[in-house]
Amino acid sequence: MAKAHSDIQLSKQLSWLLRHGAQKAGLTIQPDGYVSVAEILQHPRFGAHYSIEKLRKIVAADAKQRYRMRYNSLTGAEEIRANQGHSLAAVQSEACLERINSISELAEMHVVHGTYYKNWEQIKTEGLRRMQRNHVHFAVLTDQSDAIVSGFRGDCQVLIHLNVAKVLEDQLQLFRSSNNVILCAGIDGCISPRYFERVIDRRTGKSLT
Repeated sequence: MAKAHSDIQLSKQLSWLLRHGAQKAGLTIQPDGYVSVAEILQHPRFGAHYSIEKLRKIVAADAKQRYRMRYNSLTGAEEIRANQGHSLAAVQSEACLERINSISELAEMHVVHGTYYKNWEQIKTEGLRRMQRNHVHFAVLTDQSDAIVSGFRGDCQVLIHLNVAKVLEDQLQLFRSSNNVILCAGIDGCISPRYFERVIDRRTGKSLT
């Protein structure tokens, strides 16, 4: 008998499926990112590992609130999505994200991208690139000592503070996901260093610019 997957393994697999692999796996993904739970449960590769109860448990237990489930009253189907992090062109930002139009919507908040020193030398000259994703991700911080933050990894070393006023002034599109991650595609997939307000060492608070 095959060894049962751990909840961590199942969450990672679900994250890949909903963010990147739905179409490759033959699942229908809607413009707002939702996928039918029934399609997942009936899939020959994934169905054996999940149940509706297991999916609900993964959604409820995820500390960074990566997922959301809903009942679609129009189709009578349970659906699930990743709140952000998509690389699929079929997922349209306007359909699943809140557009930010004013700096007042982020008043007294720091919009921050977390990275590592191994990446900083390239980032400080070339900017932040969305790579294979649809957007660059930023966390929203009101207290930098928060233990759990959606938007960057817990072990990141460098914090890049986004100049939100400059971004909006130059009419770059900013969005907020339902788990409070700020998303920006930049210009041609890149956010130039001119939009960095400040950059600091996460541990010491020392300025790197």
